[in-house]
Amino acid sequence: MIEYLKICRIDHWLKNVFIVFGHIVALVLYFDMELEGYFVVNALLSLIPACLIASAYYILNEILDAPFDALHPAKKNRGIPAGKVKIPILWGMMAVLLIVGFTLAWSLFPNKRYFFSLAILMGCALLYNLPPIRLKDKAFLDVISESINNPLRLWLGWFAVLPANEPAGPPISIVFAWWFFGALLMTGKRYSEYRFIGDDAVSGQYRKSFKVYTERRLIMAMITYACLFCFCTGIAMAVYPQLNNLVLVFPMIVVALIAYFRHAMKEESAQLEPEKLLANPWIILSTVITGALSIWLLLAHKNNWFEAREYLDLMQPRWKQPGAG
Repeated sequence: MIEYLKICRIDHWLKNVFIVFGHIVALVLYFDMELEGYFVVNALLSLIPACLIASAYYILNEILDAPFDALHPAKKNRGIPAGKVKIPILWGMMAVLLIVGFTLAWSLFPNKRYFFSLAILMGCALLYNLPPIRLKDKAFLDVISESINNPLRLWLGWFAVLPANEPAGPPISIVFAWWFFGALLMTGKRYSEYRFIGDDAVSGQYRKSFKVYTERRLIMAMITYACLFCFCTGIAMAVYPQLNNLVLVFPMIVVALIAYFRHAMKEESAQLEPEKLLANPWIILSTVITGALSIWLLLAHKNNWFEAREYLDLMQPRWKQPGAG
């Protein structure tokens, strides 16, 4: 039984913490930091269908990837390529998870856009894994299509707590920032995995996209996604008054990105499983500090303790300030 549970990747449910980001964005921009009675309940419940559908996706992924995992130096020991599980049972588990997950999504949340966002999430998983499209095999498109899970989780968090009659989604700048952030993480995984295999012939058999990827191309892609993430994040901070104070968080964001790149480039990182790439204590520390500072700055705007825009305006040349003669 333990081998079947491993294929469900319950330990990967932690990735659905990205849904919480959608809750936070809704709390700040839609609810103006005022908690409604149903907010916390819906926020917690929103994680359940997402985790069930995620496990269904992981089962599908393991079944379809088994022939390729057999060529991987570490993944060849997984349940299917090692012959530890029966595939018909896995198909049955997947069907149950899908039925229960989507039933809960429809019945628990008045805003049906949560259900449709979850359906799109599963649809993208099918496009990513199923031939003949199988975006997983296409260089660069594999990262873009897999990282779309980030903005979809953002939608799940947003629509789970919004009223049923509210059609608006989160700001497009934040959606793209979250997408590019996911693309950065996914490319980092590809980079780590590419270096871990260390053989172009073997890596190309394991994952077709590795026939196109090189270390240089992956590094360039990581830099591109990091820049696009910062660009979209900056737009959101500038456009929405509630987020203006977060401009002061940008130095910490840069530190976090530097820590991420530094860890990804270390020789020993090539021997890590991709999912452990973010286990670096400096990355964790910088993320915690950034989160704490962000919360304080959001509360500072809400309670009129501090407004970064006022101080930044004072830094302009006098002839550019409003009313200057």
